[in-house]
Amino acid sequence: MPNKHVLHEILVCAGSNMIFNGISAWLLMKGGGNLQWGGDTSFAADVVVTAFLLPLIVAFIVIPLQRSKLSKGELQPINLGPSSFMQSLADRFPASTAKSALLFGLIGILIIAPVTLAGLYLFGVQTISPEYYAIFKGLWAGLIAAILVVPMVLIALRENAFTHTIAAGGN
Repeated sequence: MPNKHVLHEILVCAGSNMIFNGISAWLLMKGGGNLQWGGDTSFAADVVVTAFLLPLIVAFIVIPLQRSKLSKGELQPINLGPSSFMQSLADRFPASTAKSALLFGLIGILIIAPVTLAGLYLFGVQTISPEYYAIFKGLWAGLIAAILVVPMVLIALRENAFTHTIAAGGN
């Protein structure tokens, strides 16, 4: 059942990114001073870099992994139909893993980072302690991964000539 598989991928990707990013932020920043908008301890710079790297890296992992399972017959192609926003989004991505991963990274820089920083600004965040930033970063990274893994899975498992050839055992 496609929905069960997609839900599993959401939970695994969100959970692993939440734990990895939260712990990494805490280990790198513990014992330091509060983070600020600019300077050597800039949370804004970290948000921008993470908003690019996280989707890029996750796409480089998820898309080939899903395609491998598809080629082995462990998964079937998924198409949520033309009324699905996520399916129509996924269908617009290139077939190339590298191009799709780069596009996800650009989405991170052009959409996720500005929205996140605008939210922090609107909530009046001027400084944040390393402990609270680690919690924020873990939850934020988990949310990004949970949202973006859906189109990544749909890109990898979309029905096209490539998947038909694999499923038929041809070249």
